[in-house]
Amino acid sequence: MTKLALPPAAEKIMTMRRHTPEPFDPSDYDYFPPGEPVQPVGNRHDAKAPRKPKMAIEWFSAAADSALNEPVNPLIEDLLDEGALSVIYGDSGSGKTFAGLDMAFHVGAGLDWNGKKVKRRLVVYVAAEGGKRIKRRIAALKKRYHEEHGDDAPEPLFALVRYQIDLRSSDADLNNLLALVRDAETKTGKKCVWLIVDTLSRAMAGGDENSPVDMGRIVAAADRFRAETDAHFTYVHHTGKDTARGARGHFLLRAATDTEIETSASSLTLTKQRDGELGFQIGFELVDIVIGQDLNGLCVKSAVVEWKIGPMMAPASKKQKEPPRSLRMLISVVRQAITESESPPIRPFADGPLIKAVSDKIVRNRYYLRMAENAEPGEDPKKLADRQRQAFGDAVKAALKGEDLMACDRGGIRYLWIGKE
Repeated sequence: MTKLALPPAAEKIMTMRRHTPEPFDPSDYDYFPPGEPVQPVGNRHDAKAPRKPKMAIEWFSAAADSALNEPVNPLIEDLLDEGALSVIYGDSGSGKTFAGLDMAFHVGAGLDWNGKKVKRRLVVYVAAEGGKRIKRRIAALKKRYHEEHGDDAPEPLFALVRYQIDLRSSDADLNNLLALVRDAETKTGKKCVWLIVDTLSRAMAGGDENSPVDMGRIVAAADRFRAETDAHFTYVHHTGKDTARGARGHFLLRAATDTEIETSASSLTLTKQRDGELGFQIGFELVDIVIGQDLNGLCVKSAVVEWKIGPMMAPASKKQKEPPRSLRMLISVVRQAITESESPPIRPFADGPLIKAVSDKIVRNRYYLRMAENAEPGEDPKKLADRQRQAFGDAVKAALKGEDLMACDRGGIRYLWIGKE
């Protein structure tokens, strides 16, 4: 078919149209004004980024003179700021979830946290590992709250999401989460100022924590949430095999983090603060609280954080040798297993008292699971199994020798219980 030639003037107009950008249409972008619902999208690579602020020049003196006119809004005074990114990390059993819940609860309830000012605002906690224990921990917080402030105390602005969220492979879960947060804001009439995702490894949805691509997507998801809500975003994360290296995974995460907080068996330490001072450290212990009875009439307990009131703790002296990590984890596993055990007490000695104990097999299985959670992504299963057996054997031997644990045999089953308290 012969193409008809256009007159010179018409050809010029058509050329201009082909090279003229289309007018801006907000519907072409994943930008959602406050209060408007978020529509789920498909694969991350098909999704378009949220609209960015307009690029502009700010001259030296003008930027300096306006510095105090743009104050940072603190979430927890001198610790966390609105709109920033933080990581709370530690070994399994170090209390990182308990510490994170306690801090989030104080913001939701508007209670000062260890002498640091807090305003009552909306917090959303994503329990990506799911499970029923998170509800028990919240029940323990609620019981202590009402015991200290009375039954008429204001309801904390605290919302729980139990979902194995995927923030790596697509934007669908992030969009749905944004929609849930906006719905919570509408119902409470309060702006969400803090989102906590516990844990980062679950949010990776099978990704490689050591991959810059996968970790980059995890950071990008946090960045997008912060950009669209102005809220603070926290990942609860694990340490690797070498605890001295901090949170495990690609260094890209730490580079992007504004605040980093480490939990150990007995303390919480500020290990990074992009625009503030380091040096904050405070001790704590986990205290069991009876929250009631279950449907079978059995006593149900959970724990809350009890902070050690007083001046900020100085870092531990190098001369004070801390127990090996394997031993600390073993004691934590035994204590938790005993607390959650429904088995009746045993009498280890003929003329001795009844003791709450737990079988060696239960402790072993829980210990292996803790080690698997802390394993480096991609570790060879056989090497992990060998490491689990060696670490468990060494830890039990050391615990019995130091009388941190006690043991006895009953019917061919070895039972363990806490020795020193």
